[in-house]
Amino acid sequence: MYPKFKEISLDTATWTVAFLGAIEERETKSKKPFCTFHLLDGAIAIIANLWNTEKKDIYKVQEKSVISVQLYKKLYNGVETYEVKEYQAAPDDAKLEDYLLTAPIPSQDMMDEIKSILSKEISETELYPLVMEILDENADKLLYWAAAKTIHHNCYGGLLYHMLRMLKTAVILSRVYRFDKELLYSAVILHDIGKLQELDTDATGVAEYTVDGNLFGHTLLAIEMIDRKNFENPTYPAEKIRLLKHCIAAHHGQLEYGAITMPAVREAMLLHEIDVIDASMYQYEQAEKTLNPGEMSDRIFGLGVKVYKPAANAEEKANV
Repeated sequence: MYPKFKEISLDTATWTVAFLGAIEERETKSKKPFCTFHLLDGAIAIIANLWNTEKKDIYKVQEKSVISVQLYKKLYNGVETYEVKEYQAAPDDAKLEDYLLTAPIPSQDMMDEIKSILSKEISETELYPLVMEILDENADKLLYWAAAKTIHHNCYGGLLYHMLRMLKTAVILSRVYRFDKELLYSAVILHDIGKLQELDTDATGVAEYTVDGNLFGHTLLAIEMIDRKNFENPTYPAEKIRLLKHCIAAHHGQLEYGAITMPAVREAMLLHEIDVIDASMYQYEQAEKTLNPGEMSDRIFGLGVKVYKPAANAEEKANV
């Protein structure tokens, strides 16, 4: 009923309905106040500027709610940008769930598939009970938790989606390379589990950093979770716990990217590379959603490149 952001015509003020994730107060170079509206239409996220504003407590809409908004879309340096012209409460028929960014697979289905793969691949191993216990204890959160505030998998169920795709990638790689499946698959599931403490995700999938998240980061928080489990059940083999913690400590790959240490075993290296592949693929996928065939995006912060969406005939040829 209401147009999606991509359906809004250029140089025309258009009313639509969107989820308002947050409003941020900013200033122009000349110190004039303006705000950015973080909006979702159920398919993509945009940031739209509201110019010449005062304090946001005078606004007649609330953050993390569905609103009606009049957007003006224009091209700036070849990139589509959005400006908020007017806004008000959403119509009565607007449903919150229709405007959230969600993983493309239902959360419970993702959880079931993860457990099925683990049961098939490593159920007879010593780390399997540890992984399953942590999954089960955090199942309620994992069904909706985001994997990030921004950049990648920052959506409802995003953390589970990231885990599932990485796990499936690792299984495929096992057909090509020799490695310790028990170690890599366990590390895939637990490498970002600290994000359950690093981030505070609400029921809409919108995430904010916690105090512990800012102070310590998800890598250290994940290692602490494993240490607590190992203290409660000291029967886990010491060498496997050591290697699992090392994989998590090294999963960012480089010290300048936030790794505690560099990958010293092949499983740690593979974990890092699979992580990068999935995070990058997600960003390409999201960027392509905002583009028409034959268009190129602005520089994507998390990728460091502009993304091009091939023209329709090029896509057809590629799929032949």
